[in-house]
Amino acid sequence: MNIRALLAALFLGPLLAGVLAAPAQAADSTKRETIRVYHEPVSPIAVSGSGIGEVRTFLIPMAVDGVARDGQYLSATLTTMATNMPGGQELRASNLNFVFGAEEDQIVVGGVSLYPPAGATLAPGTKTVRPVVGGSGKYDGARGQLISRNYGPDGWTHTFRISVLR
Repeated sequence: MNIRALLAALFLGPLLAGVLAAPAQAADSTKRETIRVYHEPVSPIAVSGSGIGEVRTFLIPMAVDGVARDGQYLSATLTTMATNMPGGQELRASNLNFVFGAEEDQIVVGGVSLYPPAGATLAPGTKTVRPVVGGSGKYDGARGQLISRNYGPDGWTHTFRISVLR
């Protein structure tokens, strides 16, 4: 065996083995989760501005996987980004912060959705899908999506389908 072959075997072999094993290790450290949140019908606690730039603010107690506890809430803002969208709707950007009992255990959701211009929230009977921006605490590194449904007088459900670092 020449010196180049010996050096390649000694140094590249372990390096390649480590690189090839890395995806398997990363996959083992990620856990898929589904989390279901419910809350009653809501109204904004504050509205500022009008038209493009109007901001609606919400603070909503919630139940997680069927259990309501102190410290579980949704803090949210919706900002109108455009009016006169298809069907006469408005485009609103969301900043949704779901807190799961301890302030450090949060999932943050963003994205945009279409809303009826006269409504503070999604129209009853509709749903939207938004991206999970991230998380903290036991949801550190969360990524995935959130499906929100407005059931009108029967309240709301939010179903997270996420991957979390473990």
